[in-house]
Amino acid sequence: MPKRLLVVDDDPLFRNMLVEILEFKGYEIIQARDGEEGIEVFKKEKEIDLVIADIRMPRKNGFQMAKEIHDLDPTMPILFISGWFDASREAEGKDAALTLKNNLSPTLNFLKKPFRITQLVSLIEELTNPKHRAGVA
Repeated sequence: MPKRLLVVDDDPLFRNMLVEILEFKGYEIIQARDGEEGIEVFKKEKEIDLVIADIRMPRKNGFQMAKEIHDLDPTMPILFISGWFDASREAEGKDAALTLKNNLSPTLNFLKKPFRITQLVSLIEELTNPKHRAGVA
């Protein structure tokens, strides 16, 4: 049975590209356009193995969405893919990410744009490994 991933991103071009790549790699994909919709979809869908999300989105940003998802399932791994960590805000971004990871959940992970597809798939496989998820519980 393929792993089910929830992809949440407000940029339709990036989201569609990511969905196509991940479906080609054999994953089952569910999509949402922003953090608010991501939470709604998460509540309705069953058997989600990983949430992949942008950080900066309208209505609810990725961090707000992650907190609500972790209120529902504290072991759900979330992978943020974002260009938010640009050169001018890299230190600030890393500090914010570390604070969130330490205070919110060890299930949060980050991948900076641009990235390699092999890097993404490797991270997905690591985060959806039952041993990884059990270690966070």
